[in-house]
Amino acid sequence: MKFILHLYRVVNQLSLDVACGAMVCAAFFGHILHVQIQSYALALLGLTVWIIYTTDHLLDVRKLKQKTLSQRYKFYQQNFWKLCSATIILIMIAIWLILQVQSPVVKWGLVLVVIVALYLGVQPKLVLVKELVISILYTAGILLPSMSMTRMDLSGNEYVLILSFAQTAFINLVLFSWYDWKQDINDAQSSIVTFLGRSRTKKILVILLLIQVFFFSTLILFSSYRMEALILVVMNAVLFLLYLFPTRFSANGYYRLIGDLVFLFPLPYLLLL
Repeated sequence: MKFILHLYRVVNQLSLDVACGAMVCAAFFGHILHVQIQSYALALLGLTVWIIYTTDHLLDVRKLKQKTLSQRYKFYQQNFWKLCSATIILIMIAIWLILQVQSPVVKWGLVLVVIVALYLGVQPKLVLVKELVISILYTAGILLPSMSMTRMDLSGNEYVLILSFAQTAFINLVLFSWYDWKQDINDAQSSIVTFLGRSRTKKILVILLLIQVFFFSTLILFSSYRMEALILVVMNAVLFLLYLFPTRFSANGYYRLIGDLVFLFPLPYLLLL
């Protein structure tokens, strides 16, 4: 058990679970929007998410001038040049994958890449809205392979599903910032919590979770997406547990392991299709 936990911690520090979660969620929305997503497109999405997350972390640790409290940043400091080399290699693989993907996905993907590059450039100036912007970009990346190819006319129910998923990503990031506030202050990293304080952020989390209850009730009572809504319910229930028991889940960084894991929850649903 200890070996499995140690192995998953390395996977988490490398953001490999985040990349896999992005691919799983993209396939989830592909099913909802009746799009058979290319395996090349899923691989490209996973690589792109990993490259963006890794580049973001490498830029953060590059700017650090003091000893960090973050185990993740320590890992990136210790393996800085190895991760830089891996990023360059995977960028070249991603370029090759672009040539294998349908043109609508490539077109909108390049637009999103430009937006992400702009985000990385202005990130230090984003304080209050950093988590919101990241959750929107993450959701856009998840939806891109299916939205660029679907022939469906989206109804209100599909939009509610998308909004609920985007809000799930936002809650996840706000929770991470809430747990990491001491590390962020020490590392001079800005977040919604360092700007508003833990008490106000806690109230925001309650409001966001209550809005999710409204979304879920709407989907379960008035749509055919009951199973899909239940998956999102379970994801948010786990995040709610992280909110309720911060002392328990802050130990050994369990909150981040669990928080990133929730985006793999649609996998059993996809396997049973």
